Amino acid sequence: MGVTFNVAQTGFKIRAATAEDFKACRMLLPPIGEARQLVVAIDAAQNLIIGAAAATRARREKSPVGPGMALHVIPPCRQVGVGRALLVELVRGARDAGDEAIYLSQRIDEAGDDFSAWRALGFEVVETVEYHDLPVAGFAPRLAPIVEWLRRHDRIPADACIVPLYAADREGVLQLHLRHLGGDRDALQARLRGSAPDAFHPRYSRVLTVGDRIAGCVLAHRTSLTVAEVDAVIVAPDLRNDWANAWLKLEACRGAEAIGITHFHFASFDHYQDTRLFTSQLGGVTTRKQALMALRIEKTDATRR
Repeated sequence: MGVTFNVAQTGFKIRAATAEDFKACRMLLPPIGEARQLVVAIDAAQNLIIGAAAATRARREKSPVGPGMALHVIPPCRQVGVGRALLVELVRGARDAGDEAIYLSQRIDEAGDDFSAWRALGFEVVETVEYHDLPVAGFAPRLAPIVEWLRRHDRIPADACIVPLYAADREGVLQLHLRHLGGDRDALQARLRGSAPDAFHPRYSRVLTVGDRIAGCVLAHRTSLTVAEVDAVIVAPDLRNDWANAWLKLEACRGAEAIGITHFHFASFDHYQDTRLFTSQLGGVTTRKQALMALRIEKTDATRR
C-alpha cells in the first residue's frame, strides 16, 4: 500500500541532511559533484523525506559569482511551499558564503514548463545556449579559401601550428579549458586522457599553439558513426574574431571528414555571435534553446525569513 501525503495540512520541516539521508538525496537530485550544502524537507506526519536541495562546492567565478544548485520535491508534495522553503536555506547558505547568486546546475529548456516555474521563484536568465546541427559537407570548401587568404596576407603567425589532440600538451589544454570554460578538473582529465566514455576524440579534436603558448582548441567526441558532438571551441580572447577560429574549425572538419563524420552537433553561447552567424551561413539549424538561470542573492528579499 502506497504512502499518502497531505503536507498542506500536516506541515513539513527543513533541516540539514545527515549521513542517513544521503541515499534518498542521491535518488532525488541529479549528480552535481561535491556538495557544499545539503538540506532536506521532512513530512511532519510520517517523518519521511519529501524533497531535497544542494549547493555545489564549485562556484561559477564569472559575475555574479556563486555555486550551482539542484532542488527536487516529490510530486504529491508540490505547490505547498516545500520548494521555496528549501530554496530559502540555500540562499541563506550562499549569502553567508559571500556569494552573489546561485545557479541551476542544469540548463532549462525555454519552451518547457520548468522554465516558468523557476521564473516564478525569482530566477532569471543569465545566458542562453543554442544547440545546432551542422552538416559537414560544404564546410571545408567555404573555410579553406578564407584560411588561404589569411595566409597570403600574413594574418596567421609563422609560429602558429594546429595539431591533433594526441600530439598536444594535454595538461596545457586542460588549463586552457579551466581558465576559459571552467569545468571539473578530474572529469576533464579523464576525457583528455581517453579514459572516459565520452572522451575527446584524439584525432579530430584539434589544438592551436602559437609559439610555446596553447591558444585554442576544438574538443569533440563521437556519438555515432556519422555524428560528432563538439564539446568545446576555445580561442584565447586576443585571437577571437580573426584567423584562429576559422583555421581551427577547418582543421577539425578535415579530421572528422577523414573518418566518416557527416554532421556536427554543438552548442553556442550568447557571446559567440560569430559562431551562430557562421552556422546559419553554412546551412546549420538550431534544434533547441536552453537557459542558464540564476537567482541573485541581493534581489531575494522574498526568500528571507
